[in-house]
Amino acid sequence: MRFVVDIDYPVEKMEDSRARLEARREFRYIDRVPINYCVVPRYFMEEFGLPYLDYFSDVETQFSLQLQFAKYHIEHIPSDFCTRPVVTVHPYFDNVIPPSGQGGEIGWVDSGPPRAVPIVDTVEKMNAFEVARPTTGLRGKAVEWWMTMRRLAEQTRVSFAGAEGAVEVSPLSLGGLSPHMIAVDLVGEDFYWWMIEYPEECHAFLGKITRGEILSEENCRKIDPRPRGGYVLAEDSAQIMSSELFERFCVPYAEELFKRYGDRVSFGRAIHMCGDSTHLHHALKEKLIMQSFDVFGYPVAPDTAAKNLGGSTLLWGNLNPMLMKEGPTAAVREAALECIREIGPCGGFMLGDGANVCPGTPLSCFEAIMETAESYGLGGGGEPILPRRTDRVAAGIRNTDSPL
Repeated sequence: MRFVVDIDYPVEKMEDSRARLEARREFRYIDRVPINYCVVPRYFMEEFGLPYLDYFSDVETQFSLQLQFAKYHIEHIPSDFCTRPVVTVHPYFDNVIPPSGQGGEIGWVDSGPPRAVPIVDTVEKMNAFEVARPTTGLRGKAVEWWMTMRRLAEQTRVSFAGAEGAVEVSPLSLGGLSPHMIAVDLVGEDFYWWMIEYPEECHAFLGKITRGEILSEENCRKIDPRPRGGYVLAEDSAQIMSSELFERFCVPYAEELFKRYGDRVSFGRAIHMCGDSTHLHHALKEKLIMQSFDVFGYPVAPDTAAKNLGGSTLLWGNLNPMLMKEGPTAAVREAALECIREIGPCGGFMLGDGANVCPGTPLSCFEAIMETAESYGLGGGGEPILPRRTDRVAAGIRNTDSPL
């Protein structure tokens, strides 16, 4: 075998995590709220003392590093990340595959993640923009790496606490950013005022980007027809917009993608949004019929998330990543407890960051969060810290017959 990885993690823990995540989709809990984090390669590269640019040097290096990162993640970060004896890999280029796939340029630096470089600096260039082919830019490279990773997976042996495991290359997916977010990547901040001054031209531009995303997704599903668990769109560029602009310039294009891909499975309409999305919650829930809000931004107060979205939306978040990194531990515990106390009674809650774990976040932080969930996740510790059942009924929170 070319790669051999032994992970010290028992199957029994995987089964417990799998049961927690399945229960969450039914808005109930087994023993505590599940925990997961958006912890990405730049976190691990710092932990391993490696230059971040090395992660993108070649496919074999990235494959090997993903195996090592998965081992570290599973063994050292207490969470419900591992639900079966499998390590999953996939080509990773941060968030720049979609803008590159739409013809954009990418800036690479030694010390940080790659960034999209705006290439559309006039309305005339925006009008001349053409629908991208599905293998443009990094999308073509990522497809090649995906195929190579499948061959490398066949040359890899993984075990979990001595029991045989496996490596899987996850279903091919090269999207993840909303058409509006890609537009901002291609144009830059000017796109915000262009929407006001040149609305028709911006709608035409967003329509072309949407068609390009559909072509890419269809190509991915032709290459790899395996079923997907859902469809996730990041709308980070929208949280500074008014709700009126959001409904005009974001909702129609995200909705077109969700109708094609998010409605094929239950809870398939998932959105990620950093920052303070409070003013957009109504549109997310009523216009886009959002079913899962993944690692949403920490500026959203937990009680606000519960009030606006709880009971109908799977919520995952939303601890302040800087607090997680800097501490103190007592403040991290209190923040975790607040999330559990406010959002937990709604059902369907998963505790995590909001959003992206910072490089340098100590393992003691993750341990403190897990200890808090295990001690208080269901109102334990001798004192009921969650609202009484009658309070939840009065507030209109569903699943009041759950353990929470």
